[in-house]
Amino acid sequence: MKTREEQIRMLLHPERYTDEQLSQMLDNVNIPVPHTEEERHRTKPAKERPLMRWAAIIIGVLMLSGITYAAVHIVSNMESEPKAAIVDRKPDVKKVKNTYGAEAAPTQQEPVIYNNVELQQIMQCIADGYDVKVVFKNESARTLRFYLQWEADDTLQEIIDKINHFEKVHLTLTDETITIE
Repeated sequence: MKTREEQIRMLLHPERYTDEQLSQMLDNVNIPVPHTEEERHRTKPAKERPLMRWAAIIIGVLMLSGITYAAVHIVSNMESEPKAAIVDRKPDVKKVKNTYGAEAAPTQQEPVIYNNVELQQIMQCIADGYDVKVVFKNESARTLRFYLQWEADDTLQEIIDKINHFEKVHLTLTDETITIE
């Protein structure tokens, strides 16, 4: 076997040597190749592998929770964004006298639809249509937004009952006054 220096010279200047000499040099080079799983893992320190796995697991969990948080945040913002207050049309209501001489419910041509409209605005239209007074005892109820469909044949009590289905407000009718608690 040739010395290390001679092998290096052979590699740097192969033109100075015959093919037989180069072949002999390559045959004498011994490169250790691990053959089993155990030998391959001996090249890495045993302590680093479990730490790397735990680090990868923690990073994966953090990324997944971040993505989940972002998705929930986006969906909740989409649901909570207030949409523009829409009143499909201003109510065209008129008082009419029934056969007994008392005032009956207003007559309308088409239903009025309030979509995401503040209660104060809805109650102002109802007060104008039915000639009643509206009193807010619960001031925070003024800004609550509702969806309400005011049908042509709805009586004042039916409208109050529709609004009372919502948990946040309670309407009562006494004489010619609607009280909102």
